[in-house]
Amino acid sequence: MQSAQKLELALTLVLIWGLTQSLVESRRWQKSVQLKLHRETNHSKVMESFPSQKLRLKEKLSTTNELVISSASASDTSVARDNLFNSHNTEYYVTGSFGSPEAQQVTLLMDTASANLLVYSSKFVTESCSGHSGYSSSESQTYQANGTAFEIQYASQDVLKGFLSTDTFTLGDLSLENQTFAEINSAPAAMCQQSNYDGILGLGLVQIALGGVKTPLENMWDQGLIDEPVFSLYVNRNASDASNGGFLLLGGSDPTLYQGCLTYVPLSKVAFWQITVGRVGIGSKNLCSNCQAIFDVGTSLIIVPCPALKIINKKLGLKEADKKNGVYIIDCSKVSSLPNVVLNIGWKDFTLTPSDYILNYSGTCVSGFSSLSDCNGTQAMMDDGEDLNSMWVFGDVFFGAIFTLFDFGLNLVGMAPKV
Repeated sequence: MQSAQKLELALTLVLIWGLTQSLVESRRWQKSVQLKLHRETNHSKVMESFPSQKLRLKEKLSTTNELVISSASASDTSVARDNLFNSHNTEYYVTGSFGSPEAQQVTLLMDTASANLLVYSSKFVTESCSGHSGYSSSESQTYQANGTAFEIQYASQDVLKGFLSTDTFTLGDLSLENQTFAEINSAPAAMCQQSNYDGILGLGLVQIALGGVKTPLENMWDQGLIDEPVFSLYVNRNASDASNGGFLLLGGSDPTLYQGCLTYVPLSKVAFWQITVGRVGIGSKNLCSNCQAIFDVGTSLIIVPCPALKIINKKLGLKEADKKNGVYIIDCSKVSSLPNVVLNIGWKDFTLTPSDYILNYSGTCVSGFSSLSDCNGTQAMMDDGEDLNSMWVFGDVFFGAIFTLFDFGLNLVGMAPKV
């Protein structure tokens, strides 16, 4: 009798899970606002960008509590389907605009590991950040002063400073009224010199939003601009097609862009887009079981713990001598003979082939795997005490192979192989 009851309970749970999956999947057929992605073709700064990317990622994950928000005035120095660009398969940009009636167009870095909207002020661009575009509140009729000052103190001792402002923000055909954002008037020199963007579009959850500011995603949903509280990413890494970098889809998904049905998994922690991965393997080697992973489209590579990186590099025939600018260079002629990497997520296997995880920059091939530290035993911690060096981070190498949907209503992530 007891065995029969257990079987009945198991079948009931399977039925409930199946119905839930069907319900969630049916919602994804809602019409989405599709923003087309485009590519840039200048490859001069590709290799130099990797170290700064990893430093920025480490700072995002480990210094959340170091954000300082104040009610002081902005001048108080004592404060303790629009265009998305793919820069060499390393960073993805969207074109947005601020203010009205004349839209002030800027290029924004997409970032799923942060949740705020940030943009350079026009005064800062003129004085300290030439070559970029900025926002001028004096040129907008819909600007609302806020003045709450802020600063982000990074572990590298660099500081990002500015103040909050409110205005109309437009992304594609969506115009968000009363969107509060951070207007940057001081930033690390490297942010201007080594980047192509004028600000950051945070696509993370409100739990990590600076100062509890309502995120652009929340405003889209609250203002009735999207049908469902979701967004999706389809990344096209076809280097031969400079005009098509993929799509950012707001409010739904497009089943023509992926194979089969989406596999949904719940967030393991409601802060970053973080899930539990059942297993990662390369060839016959197991790299991790029940490991934690964060999705970050603002990071180019897949960041892995040091023990896993050592196994991967051995399988790929890489040594420390092959390392340059924090990444590993591999002979392009060997790529076709490399093993697949398999990610088991939500009881489904997702395969990354060598062409998925090896980046080819005009004949220079780079491994898509790296570590956050130099693997010398130094331990970095997240704010909740979790070892940062044990975390997996799925960057653009992952998105290049897997269509991904983010549900900020149900706190789920859905995945399927791209078409």
